[in-house]
Amino acid sequence: MSDISVETNNLGWQLSQWQQRISEKWELMGTGLANNLADTTFPSWLNSPLVKAITHLLFWGMIAVSLIWIIWKGQQWVRWYRRNIKSYSDRRTINNMPEITPDRSVDHWVSQAQQAQIQGNYQQACQCLYQAMLQQLHNQKIIPHQSSRTDGEYGKIIATMSQPQPYQKLLRIHQELCFGNFSASISLVETCWQAYEEIIKL
Repeated sequence: MSDISVETNNLGWQLSQWQQRISEKWELMGTGLANNLADTTFPSWLNSPLVKAITHLLFWGMIAVSLIWIIWKGQQWVRWYRRNIKSYSDRRTINNMPEITPDRSVDHWVSQAQQAQIQGNYQQACQCLYQAMLQQLHNQKIIPHQSSRTDGEYGKIIATMSQPQPYQKLLRIHQELCFGNFSASISLVETCWQAYEEIIKL
């Protein structure tokens, strides 16, 4: 017979040997455990109906508690999801407002704010008052319109004014509504109106 050379150092052969050893080890452990359990004697009181009833009660109790916990967590997640979707859609409503343009007067924005407040759209009302403030600053040639101007730039210019507080209040509310976790309410709209009325008196 001729000698057949067997390659015993390639990766495929080594992997198959390793897999075979692991499966043999598991099989040996399984039979040893089964033999040990067969030789073990359990106390007779474990077979009593009371122990079986308690075991069933504990098992089904754990199942019930687990289901209640899963339902409770699910409801929390649904509430969180709805709140974030509403917040996201409110922000999109604000961000999709038409850009302020010189042909929209201060009176136009004030009228829009009043209508939004009557309809219960408090976020829109606050946004319109903010736009009215920007239009007022443009009309007074304090801050001319620039589409590229950011809230931060408005804030810096407003800070140099002699009485910046009402402007800063409207700017801060606008930023919180657009980028924070603020939700508009009737009291927030009233705060915006107070700030806007202070601006008119300046």
